[in-house]
This record gives sequence, C-alpha cells and structure tokens, in this order.
Amino acid sequence: MCRGFESLLRYDTQKTLSEVTSERYFFTCVIVFMAEGSFLHAMKSFVRQRELFEHGGTIIMAVSGGVDSMVMLHAVCALQKEWKLTLAVAHFNHQLRGKESEEDESFVRSCARERGLECYIERTDTAAVAEAKKLSVQEAARELRYAFFNKLRTSLGFDRVATAHHADDNAETILFNLIRGAGVHGLAGIQALRNDLSVIRPLLFATREDIEQYATSHSVRYREDSTNAKADYTRNFLRQTLIPLIRENINPNLTATLNRNSDLLTQLDRYVEEESRKILEEVIDQRSKNTIVVNLIRLHAQPVFLQQYVLLHLGRQFASTEIDFSTVRVMLNISHAETGSSCSITKDVSVYRDREYLKLVRTHSQPQFRYHVEPNKTYQFERFVFASSTVSDVTFSDNPHIEYIDADRVARELIIRTWHEGDWFIPLGMHEKKKLSDFFVDQKIPLVEKRTIPIVVSNNDIVWVCGKRLDDRYKITAHTHNILKLEYAPR
Repeated sequence: MCRGFESLLRYDTQKTLSEVTSERYFFTCVIVFMAEGSFLHAMKSFVRQRELFEHGGTIIMAVSGGVDSMVMLHAVCALQKEWKLTLAVAHFNHQLRGKESEEDESFVRSCARERGLECYIERTDTAAVAEAKKLSVQEAARELRYAFFNKLRTSLGFDRVATAHHADDNAETILFNLIRGAGVHGLAGIQALRNDLSVIRPLLFATREDIEQYATSHSVRYREDSTNAKADYTRNFLRQTLIPLIRENINPNLTATLNRNSDLLTQLDRYVEEESRKILEEVIDQRSKNTIVVNLIRLHAQPVFLQQYVLLHLGRQFASTEIDFSTVRVMLNISHAETGSSCSITKDVSVYRDREYLKLVRTHSQPQFRYHVEPNKTYQFERFVFASSTVSDVTFSDNPHIEYIDADRVARELIIRTWHEGDWFIPLGMHEKKKLSDFFVDQKIPLVEKRTIPIVVSNNDIVWVCGKRLDDRYKITAHTHNILKLEYAPR
C-alpha cells in the first residue's frame, strides 16, 4: 500500500458517515486501490465511475515526456488490449528550453514508436506568440497546446484527449484559485471530464507520490523538466514552499482534503450551472456573432450567485476562453454602474452598460470605415443606412437619426467615417470647440461604441455625429436658402 493512501485512510477514520458518503467518488477509488493493491485497478475504477472512456474508445494521449504523462501512457496502454482502445500520442514542442525541448520531442516520438502508436507533433515559438498576444508564457502555452489537441482530435475523429493531471495538480489549482478569490467554479478544481473540450484526466485519483512509485516499480522511462526545480513560477512556489508549510503545520493530508472538497464543489457547481442555464435565455434580449445584449432588469431580479453564473457562462461562451470569477465580479459591478461604464474581458471582448442593458461586444469586429457619399442619394452600408435629400421645409422631431442642415455650407461630396483621435466640432447650441472624445465621455458613450458611430464630414469639418449631435455651424438659420435632410439608420 502506498504511503499517500495510508495517510488518507488514517484521516478518513475520523469522519462521520454522512461525510464519507458525500465523498464517495474519491474515497471509493482509494478503497479499490488498497484492496486490490493495484494502480491499474484504481485507475479502471476511477475511469468507470467518471465515465472517462469506454471499451472500444479512441483516445489521444497528450505526452510531454515527464513522469506524469509517461506513467499515464504506460498505464492506459496496459488497458489497451482488454478495453480494445485505439490510442495515439500527441506532443506539443513549445520551443522554450532550447536543446531540452528538442530532446523531449525526440524522446516522446521514440516511445510512441516502441509502442506502435502514431505520434503527432506540433512546434511553435510560444514565447513569440505570448509577446504578440500580450499573454504570459504559461497562458500562451496552454492556449496553443489545447488548440492543437482539439484540432488533432477533430481531424482524426477521436473521442477524447487524455492529459496527465493528478491529485496534487488539483490541490494546487484549488489552493491557487482560493487565494486569488475564485468562486465555486474555481474551487471545484480540475475536472476529470471536460465535455466541452473532450478532455479527460484518468490520473486525477493519484498523487504525485503514487505516480512516481508506479514509474519506479514498472521501470517507466521519463525526462525531467529543468524548470520544475525553479520557484519563480506561481505554481512552483505553491508546490515547493506554501503547500509543504501547510502540510507540516496545519494538515498533513492537504491533497486528499482538497480533492474531497473538489468533488463536493464540483457537484454544487454543476447544480448552479444548470439553474443558471434555465434563466439564460430569459435575460438575453439580443444575440449575434459579435454582440450579446443582456436585459439588466431581468438579470438583477435573480439571486446574486445566479447572476454571477449567467455572466460567467456568457463570458466564457462569447470569448471562447476561460474567465475567472474576479472578471465576473467586475462584469457584475459594471451592470450596476452608470451608463457608459465598461471593462475588457479579453483583448478582443469588452462589456459595457448601456442604460438598462449590459452589452458584450467583440472589439476586433469594429473596423474603421471611410465612405464617400453624394447628396440626394441613399447608401446601404454593412452597419447602417445613410440617405440625404433636398427638402423645401422642415419638420423637426425628437428622432435623433434625422437632422436638417444648410445645404449651401457643405461640399458636393461628403465623407462618412469613424471617429479619429483629435477630432473636434462645435456641438449645436455652443460656440466653443469641443473634442469629440470629451463629448463621448459627457454622453457616457463607451469606447467600444464610439468606434461604431458614423461621423459626417465636409471639407475636413465635422457636420454631424450621427444620432448624437449636429455641428452648430451647419444648422438652419434665417439666412438658409437650401435645406438638406440627413437620415441615418443603424442596422
């Protein structure tokens, strides 16, 4: 029996029946491990309980060459014949450690060949990608790696991608999320099965010590990553400094405790997720490829924790990436702030309040535009319709999308374009110049929206900020002889 599971048993004998029952998933795997004395039996039990894969399944093994992934490869291959599995190996070379990275790739390729498995390699300059996308190297590495796995799984038609996360990884993740203020979703930790990514973690039942003992007893070859010994990464600080102190002074069975809590919080997370999905469509007033409009009256009628889960789900779905609860809390704060308040979820997605609505928009989907238009014509553009016509009289209304100007003051050809930094005009009713950026701030128009507002220009002067304000120099006066009606209709 391994020492990690001996300590877990001692700890669990102090628990009540209800506590043991609620922790049945993690604990059952431990009992099987001890009773049958086999890492493989424990893994088979874990896989069955979590329904990670079935007999006849097709699995891509994500193998880095380290001890965890090599033990996973060895153990799953040991089940291959019995479970009639179709396996393949995938390795992502991040090119971060020079010669070491190249040797890791050669090692994985060689091990796959020895087992008669197809091996698929992807190589990318991760540091360059991180710099270009303004991400940390770890974030960029994870994005690139999982994008490769998903692309490979889809192209091969395989069921799942298996990664070698284990119980200690899960404990570190939970502790990290707790310290940085994650919600229930973050405290649930690493999931054994991620259906949205088709990713499984068949070693999540085992500790790092269990994995190393398996490697020793089965002579599993693996490579050491030199960066694992460094304490400059947050994870390594937790692993090498903080967690040992907690084990020594507070709870020697920290990994087991956090993994049991992970099971309970995972169930809670799934329940709240299901409840939030039920009300999701009720709060969405509009949905398109580049915009989601949330009705705040309906959203704020829900309990706060459900509001958070709705925003978490929408943010993850719309941004196509993970967002944490600190971002969700900012989104919720924006929903209660004044009109025009905004924040960025990711580099390409922003959220802002517009009266009784919260809007999620893709900022990259708002390219600059510049159109030449002539009076007395109608133009159909991608995002709006613009028309002008000569009229003999004026019918003023509260419609902000219609304006009348002195036709003799504008050029024969007008330009409609996006806002430029440094633009200014003289708002109707004023006599002093005002920067357009300051005008947008006064009108509580967020940055993401002001990029979409058409500006009508004549001879480099702003005539009309469409739907917002006319320039005072082009208004109709007692001296006006010819009137031009301007109409703007956003799509």
